[in-house]
Amino acid sequence: MKSNLKLIVPAVLIATALSACGSSGSKSKPETAPTPTAQQSAPAPETPKTMEVNNIERTKEVAYKCGPNGTDPLNVMYGFQGDEPVIAQVKYQGQLTPGLSRIVGTGNDVNGFWGEGVAWIANRANYANIDKVDGNMLTIRQQTVVNGQNQVVDNIITKSCVLDQTATAQLNKAPAKPAKGKGKAKK
Repeated sequence: MKSNLKLIVPAVLIATALSACGSSGSKSKPETAPTPTAQQSAPAPETPKTMEVNNIERTKEVAYKCGPNGTDPLNVMYGFQGDEPVIAQVKYQGQLTPGLSRIVGTGNDVNGFWGEGVAWIANRANYANIDKVDGNMLTIRQQTVVNGQNQVVDNIITKSCVLDQTATAQLNKAPAKPAKGKGKAKK
């Protein structure tokens, strides 16, 4: 499933970008583009379409272990409307992302979230099981030079995020209630 997810998410992002290229509506002879030079920039990847989130009804926080050795902790606070996660906020290396809205049309096996150039992709889940399934990756859209050409790309910040059951259980533990007194009250 993880290997499928690693293939599906980039494929969804590529398909989204390519669909925009093919929807110009013009049937005229295609123009030949000039060969890019170091001064030219490639077009930026398309911004994913996200859900409009006006309110959330409840939240649940999930902890993941990311990276090749599973040693990088990452936490996500999910916001829900009904049973569906509609927004996420990621905490990684002491930094919080903005609120990331749910990406529309990511398919049946992933939940994707996007906002201000940041994306969080996790396995498909709902309120009942979001604290029982793995995440996937955190990316940030940045400008970089590729083959001498300025390009805007989605850089992977961390990936291979798996559920940290112990840390997740601690995050969602109800606060302890004060013990009802067998001791004497202070005057």
